[in-house]
Amino acid sequence: NRERMNADLPGGDLRLRRAERRVELLERLVEDRDRDLVVHEQQSSSAEAYLLGLDQAVPGALIGVTPAGLITRANRGAHELLAQADGTLAGAAMSRYWPQAPAFIERCLAAGTRTLRDEAEWHARDGRVVPVWISASAHRDRLGALVSLVLVAQDISERRRLEVELRHAQKLESLGQLSAGVAHEINTPMQFVGDNLHFVRQAFADLQPLLDALASPQQPGSLQALSQQADLDFLRKRLPRALDRALEGVHRVSHIVDAMRAFSHPQTEMTAVDLNQALRDTLTVACNEYKYIADVHCEFGDLPAVVCNGGDLNQVFLNLIVNAAHAIAARERSDHRRGTIRVHTRCDGDSVIVDIGDDGCGIDTAIRHRVFDPFFTTKAVGQGTGQGLAIARSIVVERHAGSLSFDSAPGVGTTFHIRLPVRGRAGASESFAP
Repeated sequence: NRERMNADLPGGDLRLRRAERRVELLERLVEDRDRDLVVHEQQSSSAEAYLLGLDQAVPGALIGVTPAGLITRANRGAHELLAQADGTLAGAAMSRYWPQAPAFIERCLAAGTRTLRDEAEWHARDGRVVPVWISASAHRDRLGALVSLVLVAQDISERRRLEVELRHAQKLESLGQLSAGVAHEINTPMQFVGDNLHFVRQAFADLQPLLDALASPQQPGSLQALSQQADLDFLRKRLPRALDRALEGVHRVSHIVDAMRAFSHPQTEMTAVDLNQALRDTLTVACNEYKYIADVHCEFGDLPAVVCNGGDLNQVFLNLIVNAAHAIAARERSDHRRGTIRVHTRCDGDSVIVDIGDDGCGIDTAIRHRVFDPFFTTKAVGQGTGQGLAIARSIVVERHAGSLSFDSAPGVGTTFHIRLPVRGRAGASESFAP
């Protein structure tokens, strides 16, 4: 009907009506677009408010960084962690608070879309060094070009403190278990120190009449009789030997005490450590665990000082040496053959390698994947907590950016391989290649 009505209209009026209709349709379209735009703006504003609230609610620091290392945005947690006033981090260089940031950004660039995780130490404005656990991801445009990095950092100071307490408690537990053997190791040299001092005292008592006679006028014949009575020839030969043996015993006790002090000393700082001497000290402390069932063969290479926590690594060495002794003891019950513990050290580029092996019972293939699990142990109840190897792996891998692996064959033996970066964790991060 509308077409019939339009057909009755003059040509100009028909074109006018069509134009008005088009305008009406365009106005409706614009109104619809305006409504959609308002809805999109509201949704965008809501999403922005949500993300802003999420930024502030994240437990820790959330920081956006350009590929050049400049901070583009940071939440309240980041400002609190770095002791900065709100809004003052934007535009600052990340390397100002984290010297290793440029190297880490390079790793992120090379990692593609993978999320990187690592431990680091950030330097707050108030002078504190804050250990953090970082997760980082890269944001790229449609062409794949890197736009920014997002870093999420969690303060792990409390976790570090608890880990240190746990490791120290485990070390003290180990010392407690070794205390009877250490006491025996000290008692043996003390016994012959005492025996030789008793001999010296008796010899002095035998010499006393002769010394008294020398202090007063005597006939030569009486002095000669007293000399024969004191058996001067015998004392002349035995007294120096008795004193030497007493001094040897004192030196042995002193060596054991020094090794115990070096082993048990709580250490929190990363310092340059002589790993060969650390192994000698640990072998001294654990001597009573293996000396009746195994011989120790040491081949110490020429190692540089390694930046590490010496106390923690002493704990690792002790756990592996005691495990080796127990593995040999388990095998010895069946064949009564004396075992061998091998300790080798060597350099390999920017790393040092420590191998601690035994010819004990070996590790069954079915349980190898569980060796480093916390609380997993094959020992009888009361003989093992299942924490030794788990803590050893945590110390080597997480604390020192090294590696801990092993080779084993049932009935043949097991060798653990420890690899540590010479320059410590920071040096390992700088030389990291994905």
